[in-house]
Amino acid sequence: MTESKSAFAPLRSRIFFAIWIAAMASNVGTWVQSVGEKWLMGEITRSPLLMSLIETGATLPMLVLSMPGGAIADIVDRRRMLLATQAWMLLAAAAMAVLSALHLVTPGVLIGMSLLLGVGAALNSPAWQASVPDLVPKEQIAAGVALNSAGFNVSRAVGPALGGLVVGWLGATWAFALNAVSFVGVLLVLKGWKRQPVTTDLPAERFSAAMKVGLRYAWHSKPLQVILLRGGGFVFFGGPIFSLLPTLAIHRLNLGSTAFGLLLGCTGAGAVGITLVLPGLRRRFTPNKLMALATATFAAGLLALAFLNHAPAVGLVLLVGGAGWLTVLSTCNTGVQLSVPSWVRARALGVYITVWGGAMAGGAAFWGAVGERWGIHVAFAGAGIGMLLMLLATARLKIQALHQPLDLSPHHLQPHSPGPIDPHEGPILTVLEYRVPEPNKVAFREAMREVRRIRNRDGAVRWSLFQDLVPPDPGQVRFVESFLSSNWGEHLRQHHRATVEDRAFLRRAYSLCVEPKPRVRHLTAAWEGRDSILDRILE
Repeated sequence: MTESKSAFAPLRSRIFFAIWIAAMASNVGTWVQSVGEKWLMGEITRSPLLMSLIETGATLPMLVLSMPGGAIADIVDRRRMLLATQAWMLLAAAAMAVLSALHLVTPGVLIGMSLLLGVGAALNSPAWQASVPDLVPKEQIAAGVALNSAGFNVSRAVGPALGGLVVGWLGATWAFALNAVSFVGVLLVLKGWKRQPVTTDLPAERFSAAMKVGLRYAWHSKPLQVILLRGGGFVFFGGPIFSLLPTLAIHRLNLGSTAFGLLLGCTGAGAVGITLVLPGLRRRFTPNKLMALATATFAAGLLALAFLNHAPAVGLVLLVGGAGWLTVLSTCNTGVQLSVPSWVRARALGVYITVWGGAMAGGAAFWGAVGERWGIHVAFAGAGIGMLLMLLATARLKIQALHQPLDLSPHHLQPHSPGPIDPHEGPILTVLEYRVPEPNKVAFREAMREVRRIRNRDGAVRWSLFQDLVPPDPGQVRFVESFLSSNWGEHLRQHHRATVEDRAFLRRAYSLCVEPKPRVRHLTAAWEGRDSILDRILE
């Protein structure tokens, strides 16, 4: 194995190593707090639904805020954004410690404070994950993502065990205080990170426009949609292993706080163990096949939890489940990183985390309600069966970038500007004229399907292809492509969003024409009328 392909190659980067260690320590604090929250809730109530709602509170903000967080991370300095979100989570954890010390904790307070921490995590996560390519070379992105996941799961193994000891010896207040202190290390490391600023002569991108473009990209990117579907389905059915585990451990297995913490740590230990052998497994199995095997194994673990009543057996299942969880989610995360270009990476990750958070929050509430009504054994069994059915339904959907690498490096197209134009001038209509030999007409139309996807994905508001009823010359057909950009600045950004992969599709369409390149015109609106409110929303 070459050094660049080693599972630990990214750790040779000093800044990656420092951030990785600091993040691991912070995640330990987060899991210590999680044990404190769930233990307190278990002492207050026996309700599986209220217990599950802690998980819902922690992940629901991801449904609402991850996409805005991704848009912000793509248009501002990610380092500053990370500093702000880490400071927010420090304050939320400190507030929880104060409320606990004053004996003001209720189920509503626990759920509310987990919601506040979730807000910080939702805004932090897209910027954090999108920073991996800023820290390591492209060939080490998969290893960097895996190490991030491994570090998180080392924390998941150590944190709950430490949390159980802290709660048992010192009480939940100290667990919350320890979490607040854990954010200090991350803030110090981020403060010392000299991130290379991205220079551009383009006008600044506005937040609302960045949001729309990010959503439009996801809507028109089939590779990303496959990852969202498979990852979201896995999390929805797999979530009960975390949201219902406290009820299983505290009220069915009758464990103390230390044993409860150790049991929670089993999933992290399994994830750490699989990290050590993942490079070997990836050489033996394709990523998509490995993901299917991990999903099937996780589903079997859910079914087993429906019937097991002994802590050692449950711990063994959680070890295997943790391995499956890391395998699937690190594969999805790597797929996102490799499926989108750098200009939209944080927004794509924001969409992914939104789906992940929505599936986790919705799954926790749904399976908690099932457990409340019919018992947690039915909830575990139902989730396991649902995951197997989901696996069968998505078996043919492959994560493309994992078996067919894409060249998403930028291929800047020179905009056609006759002179200086105000970036806010618009909307801008781009018109391209193609002359196509009659025998190539059908093939050209098919080639333009992919061009349409590229234009829409990169920010076009509307796209059309017309055929001239009057042939320009005998044996030829004239096609006119047009697409609308919201303003001139957005049109310039579209030129900078083109990738080498996109150019291959464009060259395919051009090769079917009489001329090597289409004739291009740019028009700005002289007068604009809107027919409906829907038009305003779309534009």
